[in-house]
Amino acid sequence: MIKLLLLVIFSTLIMGQENFEKQNPCAHPLIKLAKERGLKSIPIKDIIKFRRLVKACEESGNSKIIEQLELMDWERDYKRSKSMSSWTSTHAMFVFVSVGYYYMAKILDIPYNVTFFPKNK
Repeated sequence: MIKLLLLVIFSTLIMGQENFEKQNPCAHPLIKLAKERGLKSIPIKDIIKFRRLVKACEESGNSKIIEQLELMDWERDYKRSKSMSSWTSTHAMFVFVSVGYYYMAKILDIPYNVTFFPKNK
């Protein structure tokens, strides 16, 4: 009985193993996703796995693919940033202008108690 149990366990271990051929890490679906939609489209839960894939891809001699990924992402960001089209850039511009006007008033010594309407007496 013990021999039969050992035979079953041993055969499941032998038959259950995957193919040991080393797969190309540059052909992984995460890298394909980064090529199509950019590096920012990678889900947060897969970032660590993506970094490992990038490192393995560079070690396998395909560093050009990773350089192209980064270059494509830079170009995509450059094209999107030509106009102030998103909420973040609009907010940043308003904050920059407000802070700039505040310090300009400090430099020119403009008083704060400026009234626009005369007081009724």
